[in-house]
Amino acid sequence: MKIAIIGSGITGLTAALSLAKSGHEVHIFEKSEKIGGIAETFDYHNYTLEKYYHHYFKSDENIIKLLKELNLDNDIRWLQSKMGYFTNNKMWDFGTPISLLKFKPLNFIDKIRFGISVLKIFSINNWSTLEHITAKDWIIKNAGENVYKKVWKPLLVTKFGDEHEDISMVWLWGKMKLRGKSKDNGKEVLGYIGGSNKTLLLKIMDSLQELGVKIHLNKEVKALTKNDTFEIVTKTANYNFDKVISTVSLPASLNIGQSILPKAYIKEKSRINYTATVCLILILKKTFSKYYWLNIGDESIPFGGLIEHTNLISPEEYGGDHILYISNYVFKNSNYYKMTKQELVKAYTANLKKINPDYSEDWIIDSFIFKDDFAQPVIKNNYSKIKPDFKTPVDGFFVANMCNIYPEDRGVNYAIRDGVKVAEEVLK
Repeated sequence: MKIAIIGSGITGLTAALSLAKSGHEVHIFEKSEKIGGIAETFDYHNYTLEKYYHHYFKSDENIIKLLKELNLDNDIRWLQSKMGYFTNNKMWDFGTPISLLKFKPLNFIDKIRFGISVLKIFSINNWSTLEHITAKDWIIKNAGENVYKKVWKPLLVTKFGDEHEDISMVWLWGKMKLRGKSKDNGKEVLGYIGGSNKTLLLKIMDSLQELGVKIHLNKEVKALTKNDTFEIVTKTANYNFDKVISTVSLPASLNIGQSILPKAYIKEKSRINYTATVCLILILKKTFSKYYWLNIGDESIPFGGLIEHTNLISPEEYGGDHILYISNYVFKNSNYYKMTKQELVKAYTANLKKINPDYSEDWIIDSFIFKDDFAQPVIKNNYSKIKPDFKTPVDGFFVANMCNIYPEDRGVNYAIRDGVKVAEEVLK
């Protein structure tokens, strides 16, 4: 068969690998000049960084398997990470039983209820029992309102804004189960690929080229039509294929296929909303905090997390620079999403000083801003009823993106899994 894949994110790349290995002619269409999607990287001086912070968990069996297949299994390092939580104008250790005992924003009874509720989440294997209840309601029922207000509500707000009260408990379960499995002697360990995801992407690119896959960069797919075969329409040329997989966001996939997809299907799947993300990266002269991952529990602060990459990987590997990612999930109508890099640095400065009073803009060596319209599907109750299947109502047209990754939360590991799965569906 002659198969087109729209989008060169991890899902599209792994689908291409699987199909090309089966002997089919595969073409990838990518609207930007580089492959990788939200796993894309960029070069800065003598090192490479992810546009959006990435790490892996011990339970990420799909990425581990792919690294072995590509002879990159020795390139991933497993390192202990340190998590913190900022609330009540102070940074607290967080994420371990000992740190919970020392976490003063919760009283003793709340700490016990919090710990028991986390253990209960880890013990739940049948996620479907959680589909009818929101994270808010489940937490209040099992851990109490104070635990919800002090710990969980600020995190849900920073992730989902005004829709935080409607988020399904399945989403939180998926996040917790994944992270809870990534332990080594009781301590959390995270994986990072030496040289960044660029190492993985270059190896995949080499493998695809060896298999004869044709990668069309700077080729945005404008539309898709179907007669005897599918016709992909781009600005400069049209191409014919037997089957098509769209791995771009669900709204983009629906738009591309609007002339061939049933209107009822488009209407139903359009109910799935996304949050956007704006990620500011600061290259600093000094370390900002002692934490790799600092969750922000203060709702007056406009961003949700500080990920200090060089508290996981030594600054020596980055010429002594300290790399700080400032994570902010917003909706596209947010003022923060519309800001320029300079405006965002200015808006964040007072908030960063609130967390670390010693911080100064003088610490900044350089900065970068990256934005994505479709960063996180908004997972509400009974999501499985509208979750897209890989197969659309149009025979031979498939979709595979973040919206398919459920009940787990989106991430590279599951993007790889779904790339393989959608390829299997095509081969059927």
